[in-house]
Amino acid sequence: HSIDGTDQIARDMGATVIYQRGRGYGDALKTGFFYARKRLNAKVIVMMDADLTYDPKHIPELVAPILKDEADLVVGNRFAGMQKGAMPFVNRVGNKVLSLVAKLALGLNVYDTQSGMRAFKSELLDRMNLVAVGMPLAMEMLAEALSVDARICEVPISYRPRVGKTKLNPIKDGGRILGITVRLMFDIRPLLFFGSIGTVLGVVGLLLHYLMPPIEFAHVVFPFLFMIGGMLLFWFGFVTVLTQTDTSR
Repeated sequence: HSIDGTDQIARDMGATVIYQRGRGYGDALKTGFFYARKRLNAKVIVMMDADLTYDPKHIPELVAPILKDEADLVVGNRFAGMQKGAMPFVNRVGNKVLSLVAKLALGLNVYDTQSGMRAFKSELLDRMNLVAVGMPLAMEMLAEALSVDARICEVPISYRPRVGKTKLNPIKDGGRILGITVRLMFDIRPLLFFGSIGTVLGVVGLLLHYLMPPIEFAHVVFPFLFMIGGMLLFWFGFVTVLTQTDTSR
């Protein structure tokens, strides 16, 4: 949807230009992914933002673990070689928070979950359920790869200051990424999802029991309801795990 002539410049320089039907960062990536998979029969796909923050010289390093059959998806870790001023302080903090949340909620051991430079086996597209159309696709891709037991690793890359204005909104996009992380937690780790909520309800019930005035009805019923609710959520999470296990078999 660019109107600045970028497509013609790319075509003049020998690039194959394809157009997305929808809108958004994630939709653009998926358009390219499936073009490479279906039309070019590519075995390995490399993605990289076109804002000059990433250096193409790292492509061989990203592809190498896949060609050696040591990984199915390789992420470029920007924090290993980030130049001064390449990422605002708020974005750096936000990236680290999102990566920490992904580790706790999804069991995802990736230091730079929002990196826009990656390589992966194209066959993963047939196994991953990618539905995000915006920035959350970066997190969704990793979580979906993890859910199908794909081998994920990171390699250090450099990261330079962006050329031009960014469309990224740290608060808005960060909130969307957190939202999809919660949804993925529900899908991938239901026991942790429901168990976490159940634990909170149980703790609230205990606090109510000890902190509320000793009014006979409220002092007994409200804490009881919270603790029963917590236990039911644990049970629901456990049943969901058993159901998923049975379905996978």
